[in-house]
Amino acid sequence: MNVQVKKVYRNDYLNIISALFKKLGLPQLIDHLVPVDPQCQTRVSDAVQAIIYNMFDGRQALVHVERWAQEIDLEKLIRPGLHPSWLNDDALARHLDRLYEADIHKVISTCLIHIYRKEGLSLRAFHADTTDKTVYGAYESASLEALQITHGYNRHHRWQKQIGFGLVGNEDGIPFYGDVHDGNLPDKTWNPEVLSRVHEQLKQAKMEDEWIYVADSAAMTKDTLAQTKAANAFLITRGPSSLRIVKRALAEVDSPHIPWSEPFTLAERSGATYRVWETSSTYEGHPVRLIVVESSALDQRKGKTLEKERTKEAELLREEQAHWERHPFSCREDAEQALASLKTSLRPRFHQVKAAVEEIVRPKKRRGRPKKGAEPEMETRYLLRLDVEFDPNAWEQARRKASRFVLVTTVPEEWKGQQMDAQEILKLYKGQISVEMNFAFLKDPFFTDEIYVKKPERVAVLGYLFLLALAIYRVFQRRVRQFITPEHPLKGAGGRKLTRPTGQAIFQLFQYVNVVLLELPDGRIQRSLDRSLTPEQRRILQGLGLDESIYV
Repeated sequence: MNVQVKKVYRNDYLNIISALFKKLGLPQLIDHLVPVDPQCQTRVSDAVQAIIYNMFDGRQALVHVERWAQEIDLEKLIRPGLHPSWLNDDALARHLDRLYEADIHKVISTCLIHIYRKEGLSLRAFHADTTDKTVYGAYESASLEALQITHGYNRHHRWQKQIGFGLVGNEDGIPFYGDVHDGNLPDKTWNPEVLSRVHEQLKQAKMEDEWIYVADSAAMTKDTLAQTKAANAFLITRGPSSLRIVKRALAEVDSPHIPWSEPFTLAERSGATYRVWETSSTYEGHPVRLIVVESSALDQRKGKTLEKERTKEAELLREEQAHWERHPFSCREDAEQALASLKTSLRPRFHQVKAAVEEIVRPKKRRGRPKKGAEPEMETRYLLRLDVEFDPNAWEQARRKASRFVLVTTVPEEWKGQQMDAQEILKLYKGQISVEMNFAFLKDPFFTDEIYVKKPERVAVLGYLFLLALAIYRVFQRRVRQFITPEHPLKGAGGRKLTRPTGQAIFQLFQYVNVVLLELPDGRIQRSLDRSLTPEQRRILQGLGLDESIYV
């Protein structure tokens, strides 16, 4: 029997992403939103899948996608009959333009709502935040309504040409709303606007119940509070330290009679313990709850700032000590006066300083060489002696104060039959890390390398496709985590036990899955794996409701 090897494809985990994309019904939905052009050999869903799968395989410029498509099992990943040459950069660019004309924001928003419905995800609480992404090149557009790619300062205060991403998602990091916006749009403007848009998407999802909006301190504005109420939502945010009500709450907790809660922990790897105390106030006419939180884990940036302050204070005290030792006084009265002034001016935070006047008797210095056998003339001088000692109690108290922050919320104490006490509010706020982890994906050069397109409209479409890829990645990760438990962990690369594996850790397990394309004597083509799947690979596929058929 003469069987020939026609092609070997390095498929890896792309077949899983492809199967998930199709199971969610996204190709049909995209082609419904952007109808097929009868003059095109490809559909918009073909282009979207090619671009997204290319992201997951180490993103390349559109000009290289055609060559990349020749090296993957395109007919299995996207659809039979699809030829790699149809995915040239001109064809992909035309599809990007068609997506933009069809209102790319609406297309992706509809896809995200569809994913939430398919996955049966909760619409109870959402976490929101923004980030920026550097782009290069001179982007020209005839439309003032197009994405404005402008210079601005990024999160690290660097001047760069950038676009902005806004995300609103659940605790698993799955976006419910996403946008690509102008590079200089401030968060204080974005938050009120996005609240209204999320409210509209919830209506579209046939969900008009109350919900919770969790955001960072930029959401603490009059406009955001007003829009939160209009959107039938409640707000949880971090109170800026400059706010009067926040300062007052932080000052009040220093009183000895404040009834702090008992220390407790949340389900975190850091193992930090917390104490909370709650009070109430009003802000811009809105009643709010203020929750003062004290954490045993000091924020890394605040910790570095404190260390710098302590070091600087120690250096200043040493300089002060050296100064007074070099400048003695001739009379006690002057020394006592200087001592009183010094005690008033010295207010060290981390050190204890004991200052006193010390009387010393020493030979009086005269010009020239003293006569032989002459008795030296003595003089009395008065020195200020500083005894400086590090104060561990003051240091610990400063660290404790630095580890405190204030959460501001409009969530009632009881909501939907559940007690929303201070601990529950803190737990919801700590879920903010889910949206922050998404930014790591959006800035990972493996997934979202430099954007090589000419028009701002195409930059916007690519940005939205990044968001859709992120949603697929998070759904994949969530599905796997549902059947991976501490009792039955996943055996990852190097034999590590994974109880909450990331998507990338799961991808690593499928890195060497290859498909061999065999041509049989009768001319038929047959796909076959080059080796048997491992038990861990089979476990993941079974947990996802898949099998080897996604490859062969």
